[in-house]
Amino acid sequence: MIELAFGESSAGGLKVAKSMKKGDSISGVAAIIGGTLKEQREAKKPCIWSGIARGSSPTDVEALTLALDIGDISDMNTGVNARKKILDELFADFPDVSEGIVKTNQHALSRLQEAKATLEPVRMWVCAGNPEELCGLYFVCHLLLDTQTPLSVVRVPEQIAKDNRIVSYRHIGEIVPEALGACTAYEEPISELRRCIYANTWIDLVHENAPLRAVINGSIIGVPEDFYDFALRANMLDGEFKVAQLIGKTLGQISGVGDRWLFLRIQVMLRSGELITVSEATEDHPYSGVVRRNNAN
Repeated sequence: MIELAFGESSAGGLKVAKSMKKGDSISGVAAIIGGTLKEQREAKKPCIWSGIARGSSPTDVEALTLALDIGDISDMNTGVNARKKILDELFADFPDVSEGIVKTNQHALSRLQEAKATLEPVRMWVCAGNPEELCGLYFVCHLLLDTQTPLSVVRVPEQIAKDNRIVSYRHIGEIVPEALGACTAYEEPISELRRCIYANTWIDLVHENAPLRAVINGSIIGVPEDFYDFALRANMLDGEFKVAQLIGKTLGQISGVGDRWLFLRIQVMLRSGELITVSEATEDHPYSGVVRRNNAN
C-alpha cells in the first residue's frame, strides 16, 4: 500500500510510525520551546514507543508536496514540475529545499502512475480543515479517476476529544507519530462515485484558478491572496515585534494556512510600506527579523 502524505513533515511522521513497534525506544525531541527546565529535560529523554504498530515498511510512504492551495494550478496537467515556481517562492530562504521537494514529488508521482497498472492501494492522509491536503486529495482522485486503483482516505477530524480535552490538528504533520496508528480509525474507502465527485471538485478549482484556496464551512473555495491578512493585522503589537512572534500568534488562532504563506504576506506588507523593518533577519533564521507598523500610513 502507498501511504500518501501531502507534506514533508507529514510523510516523516508516517515513516517513523511505520518503522517502530511497541516496546522500541525512541529518542526524545531535539529541542523544545518554553516550559520549565525540568519539562525540557524530560522531553529530551528517550522513551518507549507506545503507539499502535503500523507494520510494513517506511518505504511505503510517499510525500506529494505541491502546495495546491496556493497560486496558479491551471497547468497541473503538465506534471508536478509546474509547481516549481511556487515552491521556489515559498522556500526562497532555504537553499536547495525546493529542488529536493521536486525530486520527492517526481518519485511519488511515478509510484502513483505505476499503481494504475499494479492496482497497489493508495491511502491518503488529510486533516479535514487543511486546504493543501484536501486539494491534494482531489488532485490525486482526478489523476487516478479512470483506474481501478483502490483509494482510501484517513480524514482526521478538525477536533478530537482526548483525555478530557479537545485536540485540534492543522495538518497531518502536527500529529505525533505514536498517535498516527490510532488515526486509521478515521479511514474510509473512496467509492467510484466519491472519486468522481472529488475529481470534479478539482476540475472546478482549476477552472476557477483563484490565487488562494481555503476551507470555509467544510468546503474548498477560492479566495483573494490577502484573505488571511486580517489575522496578521489583528496580531500586530504596538511598537516593535519579531516576525516569528506575529506568525506564531496568527497560526495559533486560525487554521488552514501555513507559516510560509504568512511569511510571504508579511514580505508584501514590508514592500508596500505597511510594515517597516527594524532589524534584518539572520540568514539561518528568516523569521528572526524585527518589524513595526508604519504609523504614517
